[in-house]
Amino acid sequence: MDALSRLHDVSGGFYLSSFSALDRYFSGEMSKNVYVTVKGNVVDLARVYDNLEYPGLDHVDAALEHGDRRYYFRCVDDLPPRNTFPVMDLLYDPHRDTYWDPFSVYHDLRREELECPVGDEPLVVGDAAVLVSRYSYAVPAKLPAMRTGIRIPVEIQRRIFIDLLTGVAPDKGLAVLKETGFLAEYWPLLAEMDGTEHSKEGHPEGNVWKHTLETLRHRKTRDLLLATVLLLHDCGKPFATATRENLFDKHAEIGAERAGKFLFRLGFTDEFVRDARWLIRHHMIPGALHRLPTYRTAPLMASMLFPFLLEFYRCDLLSTYRGPENYYRACKIYRRFVKNSANPYRDAEGKKIFRLYVE
Repeated sequence: MDALSRLHDVSGGFYLSSFSALDRYFSGEMSKNVYVTVKGNVVDLARVYDNLEYPGLDHVDAALEHGDRRYYFRCVDDLPPRNTFPVMDLLYDPHRDTYWDPFSVYHDLRREELECPVGDEPLVVGDAAVLVSRYSYAVPAKLPAMRTGIRIPVEIQRRIFIDLLTGVAPDKGLAVLKETGFLAEYWPLLAEMDGTEHSKEGHPEGNVWKHTLETLRHRKTRDLLLATVLLLHDCGKPFATATRENLFDKHAEIGAERAGKFLFRLGFTDEFVRDARWLIRHHMIPGALHRLPTYRTAPLMASMLFPFLLEFYRCDLLSTYRGPENYYRACKIYRRFVKNSANPYRDAEGKKIFRLYVE
């Protein structure tokens, strides 16, 4: 995190805080959101960074976009304010490689169940969902249910979305958001999936929502784009029309459009939304590669996103409790296409161009 190296110029020092400190403590993968507590003020930060933003969020004095990460700074004179859950009060000093525990929360870090939260929902619900998705915590027994009509800034919603989906168990965090009413209130596109039933022959794992949670359990990495498209890939099914041939006709196309609008509303970049829409729109293609002519699939397989689409397909396929045979078949077809594409003497189907055109 090169952006933090410049903070050594701030006389009071700085600490990783909140989920960033916990990621460090549990040796987990750092989120794309980085939380930093600075002993100083915003003027000190402004002297260090030229492109600071001031999002106007509670407990955030400034923000910084650097590379693929977003940094959130909280400036304090002495002790930082408390967070919603005590475990989030741990601080880490990367310069000295030591932890600072100003509120004596160390013994809470290894508890199985989160302590009762401090503060009001819905931020409590969002933080609880992130904590159970990123670490091995159980939801507290007294987690408040959501009340309707409370506004959450879009940036906070995006932070929750990113921190949760890049956790080791996003399905657990998403279950918290659904059970507390968070999804119905803020992300109704996701809540719709729980009311849409699958055929038991094709999806014995359950309805569209249960299938979606199951796909997330089969990821090999915690990549944000992969988790996002797995979460949203069937969001078009509640809005699709049933035909004689297809229970969810054109659900991929419908889902791509609705997912794009959802991600744009959360403030994701044009490039991220474009890639997510492409993957969702074409997520049925890998399973049909062996039936489609190469001239139709070649433009798709030529995309840099196609290997990503194959991994997406693997998670989707395994969530239905089927074996991976169709995934391996799709990979074989794709490898053959890549090999032939790199060979100037063969066409995309592998036929020798020399014999076709030279007598």
